[in-house]
Amino acid sequence: MFNEKVLLLSAPLKERIWGGSYFKDVLKVTDNENPLGEMWSCSAHKEGESLITKGKFIGKTLSEVFNSNRELFNNSTLDEFPILIKLIATSDKLSVQVHPDDEYAKKYENQYGKTEGWLILDTKEDSSIIVGHNAKDREDLVRYIENDDYDHLLNEIKVKVGEFYPIPSKTIHALGKNLLLLEVQQSSDVTYRFYDYHRKDKEGKERPLHVNKALEVTSFDKYDYQIKNVLKENECLVWKNNYFEVYSQKVDNEFILKNSNKDYLIVSVIEGNIKIDEEKLTLGDSFIITSLCENLNIEGNGRIIITKSLI
Repeated sequence: MFNEKVLLLSAPLKERIWGGSYFKDVLKVTDNENPLGEMWSCSAHKEGESLITKGKFIGKTLSEVFNSNRELFNNSTLDEFPILIKLIATSDKLSVQVHPDDEYAKKYENQYGKTEGWLILDTKEDSSIIVGHNAKDREDLVRYIENDDYDHLLNEIKVKVGEFYPIPSKTIHALGKNLLLLEVQQSSDVTYRFYDYHRKDKEGKERPLHVNKALEVTSFDKYDYQIKNVLKENECLVWKNNYFEVYSQKVDNEFILKNSNKDYLIVSVIEGNIKIDEEKLTLGDSFIITSLCENLNIEGNGRIIITKSLI
């Protein structure tokens, strides 16, 4: 099974100043004592690539397989693999950020923009996120910045386990502390840091901001998505945008994933344990069902997230 039909992926870990010991102490996937914040469970991005860990392509990077075997990926003509899946664990607040859209990012950063979505997997009572802002226009936004009035500017939301938050490009956003989530995003690392709570490093310096670029790309549309709790349903379409669609599927003993359209699908385990061809997978594991696989038998008890590229 783990040949040209299913690609099992490694998951590089990323050190972050807001990270902690979750991947070491809870998931037990590393002995690294440094603050780790992200596990890139499906990545062909140059900053951290997944390797194929079983079968014909073992040891190759996902980008190598994507570039040389397009028949596995619905004969995609894209320059690079379009999706990045992350498991994120926060111990502190992240900086407030905004990502550009494709048009701006290609013009000024020579890469794609970034639309993403967050599925909250664990949280504490005081955990929250920031999504959107209260400025009417650019002039109003500048006034908030000049007055250092971020408490009134930023839209803070208390979160619950199972909620999914769409984060389109051009949306001001930030993760709070004590969160575990799955992030599905365009494969891009373009981030403009808008505000960082005046935090200082060991040398007493604040991290650099990118306010001018953030002002150029920030949207003033109201954030008005209806937030759904996807863990309350056995199966559901979580979110569909111009770049990808995300499904949630509960696995109860056995589930047959059908791929009659011959797409390539990224499957991420977010709950419980599943098994494919005797390979046991759990939280943080991802694999790709290629266009050559029409049906995949998945056993076990848990929940998976299925992501399909739409570009």
